[in-house]
Amino acid sequence: PYYMAAIEAMDYEIGRLLDNIPSDERDNTIILFIGDNGTPGQVAQPPYSISKAKGSLYQGGINDPMFVSGRGVSRNGTDDNLVVSTDLFATIAEVAGASVSEVNDSKSFEPLFSESTQIRAFEYSEMNDGTTDAWTISDGNYKLIVFSNGNQLFYDLDDDPYETTPLALIQLTTEATNAKAALEVELANIRD
Repeated sequence: PYYMAAIEAMDYEIGRLLDNIPSDERDNTIILFIGDNGTPGQVAQPPYSISKAKGSLYQGGINDPMFVSGRGVSRNGTDDNLVVSTDLFATIAEVAGASVSEVNDSKSFEPLFSESTQIRAFEYSEMNDGTTDAWTISDGNYKLIVFSNGNQLFYDLDDDPYETTPLALIQLTTEATNAKAALEVELANIRD
């Protein structure tokens, strides 16, 4: 109940902030609101568990909500693009007038404000909390988690979005085999 109360209070205070911005300034403002590394395990609810929430490489730990509203934003609804937090840098720079849509590993998602397009083909994340040293890569449909000891988990996110059962690596379909190979190539490019 305390977590839900904190969310409600935050929503109320953000509403107060927006209500107090003069309308001419608000009309020239873009609001980017993004979550922080998933829901804490203490308040995770099914289908997520404590072990697959914040602080993990599972979707419950790295798939965060983001809302964009304001000037130049004409699209409504949800978008399943792969966007990472570093993409905020290039996006904010482009919105502010810089003529750059990509800086290092940051890709601007400003085009998504008005059109459906693909921003990036892969999403990468890693963690080392002193106990677990691992990294993950996804193409939005398939996801590979690799641990420093060489163990791997491979998921079909279309069929198993909550990562309940990893695919058996010795019985993959041709599609899954090709997707895993592409993820491994991209992972090697990122990690090398």
